[in-house]
Amino acid sequence: MHEEKSKIKSMEGTKKDMLLQLEQMRRSGVELFVDGRAVLPIEVVAKAVRENSPYMADYVLDPSGAICQVRFDKVTRC
Repeated sequence: MHEEKSKIKSMEGTKKDMLLQLEQMRRSGVELFVDGRAVLPIEVVAKAVRENSPYMADYVLDPSGAICQVRFDKVTRC
């Protein structure tokens, strides 16, 4: 039981950290996408931070080498 609560607490911390990072990126002008659709940071967290729902982040750079997009796509096979 304690292990389960610890796991849930850890997952919540991960979600919060990811949300803060994504919000900061969005304020800096980085566009966010999930499965090809433009989304808000909270939508990324809702989709990407789930057990048994693996998403991979692809970072798209502009010509100067700065991140301009982060695209999260569901991994369907290895």
